[in-house]
Amino acid sequence: MFLKVGTGIAYIKVNRKKGINHMKKILIATHGHLASGFLSSIQLLTGKVQEITVINAYVDECDFEQELNVFVNQVNEQDQIFVFTDLFGGSVNQKITKTFLEKEIAVTILSGFNLPILLEIVLATKELTKEDIQELVNKCQQELKMTILDEVHVVNEEEDFF
Repeated sequence: MFLKVGTGIAYIKVNRKKGINHMKKILIATHGHLASGFLSSIQLLTGKVQEITVINAYVDECDFEQELNVFVNQVNEQDQIFVFTDLFGGSVNQKITKTFLEKEIAVTILSGFNLPILLEIVLATKELTKEDIQELVNKCQQELKMTILDEVHVVNEEEDFF
């Protein structure tokens, strides 16, 4: 089943065995080198990178489809799989969605993601339900803030900076 949600989340679910310890597998796939940048930030902030695969699509000698197939062939039905893509409906997102649907592999695809949601998923210590993931998405959407510095205020040493 394919469910499209307005927040840019796609759930592709097939029957998974209940009561089995699921391993978490994460794929970050983006146009250009954005995926590697996110991996670098995750490594710096958490040190956790063993469960993360990146695909920098359409750059250098990258064969996007081949790298995607390598990832897909390394997962099994017991894994909880998260795929992060840069653009909902973009070519990377479309190819990934099509591949997982064709292979009938359960996956959660998060498009237009930010570092807070990636951190939440990487650091999660339990298997996440659709409700858990939607709650994290709602929480992390709030992390997007706008700051306009149109009035400069000089802070002197006597003022408390914070």
